[in-house]
Parts: sequence; C-alpha cells; structure tokens
Amino acid sequence: MYLNVIGRFSQALLKGDKSVRVMRSLLASQQTFVDRLVQLMKAVQRESGNRKKKVWEITHTFFLFLSCSSPFLLPLSLFFLLPLIFYSCSTSTSPLDYALMPAKLIFKAEEGNVYPVIFKHGDDLRQDQLILQIISLMDKLLRKENLDLKLTPYKVLATSTKHGFMQFVQSVPVAEVLVTEGNIQACLVISCLCDVMDTYVKSCAGYCVITYILGVGDRHLDNLLLTKTGKLFHIDFGYILGRDPKPLPPPMKLSKEMVEGMGGMQSEQYQEFRKQCYTAFLHLRRYSNLILNLFSLMVDANIPDIALEPDKTVKKVQVKFQLDLSDEEAVHYMQKQIHKFAQYWRR
Repeated sequence: MYLNVIGRFSQALLKGDKSVRVMRSLLASQQTFVDRLVQLMKAVQRESGNRKKKVWEITHTFFLFLSCSSPFLLPLSLFFLLPLIFYSCSTSTSPLDYALMPAKLIFKAEEGNVYPVIFKHGDDLRQDQLILQIISLMDKLLRKENLDLKLTPYKVLATSTKHGFMQFVQSVPVAEVLVTEGNIQACLVISCLCDVMDTYVKSCAGYCVITYILGVGDRHLDNLLLTKTGKLFHIDFGYILGRDPKPLPPPMKLSKEMVEGMGGMQSEQYQEFRKQCYTAFLHLRRYSNLILNLFSLMVDANIPDIALEPDKTVKKVQVKFQLDLSDEEAVHYMQKQIHKFAQYWRR
C-alpha cells in the first residue's frame, strides 16, 4: 500500500510547477541515498573477516559511491543541506556492531557545520521514533509552562521497518562514567561548569517522570547517557507501556547511581530533584487529553509494544496520570513512586 501511495504522490508532484518538481527531485535523492546506504550495510554484513576488515570495507565502499553525491537534504533534518558526506569510524563510539551493524555518519553543510547521525540496519526504529516524538512534545509542553528540564529529544527517523536514522548526541554511557570516574558526581565536578549540577538534576527529574508515564522498561546504565554539560538522557526504547524483561521493576526509573550523582538522598540537590518531579508531573497531567489522544491515533500503526494489546494502550498511559486524584493527592502519589526506587535498590 505504501509503495502505491508514494508512487501516486510522485506522479502528482511531477505535474506540478517548477518548485514542486524540485521537491520531487529532493525526495528522490533522499530515497537514492537511503537505498545505497542499505546496499552498503548489507554488503558489510556479508563480508567475512574480523572487525578491522569490516571497518576498512565500509569506509572504502562508502567513499566510492557516496562521498561524491550531489548536495541533498538529509532525511533526518529537512533543513540541512549536505554537500559533503563521509563515514566516520571510532572504536569509542562503536560505529559497527556485529549484531545490528550501526554506522556513524558525519554530514557536512556548506557553512562548515557537521551533523552526525547513526544509521541502523536490521532494527525497527518506529517505536523509538514515536517515543522520541512524545518526549519532544512533552518538552515543549513543559517549556510552555516555563519549566525547562534540560531534556535531549534527539531525532529518530525510521526509513522502513528494518532500518533508519538516529541523531548522534556526543555523550558517554553512565556505565562508562562509573568505570572511569567512580561515580557521576566526580564526572560533574570535573566539568567545571557552574550550572552543570542544576542541569543534571533537572534532566534526571524530567526523564524520571516521562519514562514513568510512558512505562519505559529495560533500563540499565548502558542506555543512560550523560553529556559534558550535565544532561542525562535515555536511549533505546524497545520496551514501553509497562513491558520490561526484568522481574518486578520499579515504576520510577531512578537508580542509586543517579541519586549518588546528586549527592545522596539527604542532599539539597535530591530534594530539588523531587520538587522538579512533582512540578513536571502536575503540568503533564493537565495535558493528559492531548497525550492520550495521540496514543489513541497510534493504536493501528503496528508499533510493536502497542500492537501487543492495542485495546489497552490508552488505558496503560491514562492510569499513570492518576486523573482521579487532586493535585495535592497526585504529589503524594508521586512521592510514593520515588520512594519505591529506594526500596527496590535495597534488595
């Protein structure tokens, strides 16, 4: 059905004026780029040999038929003109993985700015794209209420059910921070930024509330990332709406390492974190109808975790808002959810 629709759309554009035909040409160049990139990733997956050989193969092939491409608009960001494209490989950012073979690509604009992305082949990014769009919406809603929780709603674009693009944000997994620095707080002190702790506390609060509402599961220290400016954010949303491979996970995705990064449960920063959680929760409750309506529109979209129980999707999100409670009761409810984190980690 999709191919039929896109074919008819392309023919309609062909009958338009010059500006419309230019748009058709831009869309065609994007499709050509994605098709070539998919061919490249398939070729590398078939390539025998060790990691070093695969890295050389993808770099060499990429330069041969992609580096000389004409300028075009990157599908992930329609406002970014790209006259130069090249493949960047670094062991620290793991551009290649033997399972799903993600590749880190660096795009360069005419003014010299670079735009790094991750291209994943063999992975369905539609669910990630949906969740990041919801996070972006929640960020805008909170900002509308003058509450900036320093979120990082990076862009994701599924180009099919088997591949897609993800915006690359320079950051380090919390697991790696613990190995190199011992704890998160040491890393934040090293950064020497006066507002870095404030940023860290706010981002922790924002993501704790949002991942609670969306029922995000499978949280561990490798899919919690930290930037140099103190922004903590989540990646990999393969489990949502309460699904989790771990038995009896806490509703609030708050680890003891995150709290230690604030200075512990007795610190002023932790108390500020709790206040930010309450405020964010109350604000998002007021926009619950909008959020619930968006999920109702996605019931038939065949998103993996929604497709499991489509008739219960909206209810799963609705129950998290606790709409039958007053604001004061909702704050007490959120206090209990945060307290459950402490009980969970003491086991």
